[in-house]
Amino acid sequence: MIAIDSPPLIHLSQIGRLDILGSYELITTESVREEVIIEGKAGVSRLKELFKRIEVVNLSEKDIDTASPIAKTEGVHQADAELLLLANRKNCSLLTNDRAFVLVARSLGIKVWWVTTLILNLVREKKLSKEVGKDILDDLIMSGMKIETSEYIRILREIEMMG
Repeated sequence: MIAIDSPPLIHLSQIGRLDILGSYELITTESVREEVIIEGKAGVSRLKELFKRIEVVNLSEKDIDTASPIAKTEGVHQADAELLLLANRKNCSLLTNDRAFVLVARSLGIKVWWVTTLILNLVREKKLSKEVGKDILDDLIMSGMKIETSEYIRILREIEMMG
């Protein structure tokens, strides 16, 4: 199971590749759903369709209150703190593309996947071809997803070395 944050959903929706999430059981919070389901935005219909198969957890008031000090002390958004709470409680990996959020999650012992990790895993598992994996990576970058040049080169090399 993977707890999913809004940036991966937004980026994958922008390039029309939400389908690559189909291999995984996904969970998220109502706060994340509210961040991405915005009427009139491009890709909202695809996101609505995807959310039919994502377990969306409506946290209790107590959980939201518990997440609030985490948000303040760790310097993350309330929705992120709620997702951290959920990922920790469900003992699942977290899929995000937010560097600060990754650091906080790791400090709490939560395993983190970047979107690039997702792509690498799908190519490794032969659920995506090398070429499709590289194309998705390129499309994500072209759509505005930030990635350091050295990291991009490392990922391309890793894809090429896969059997």
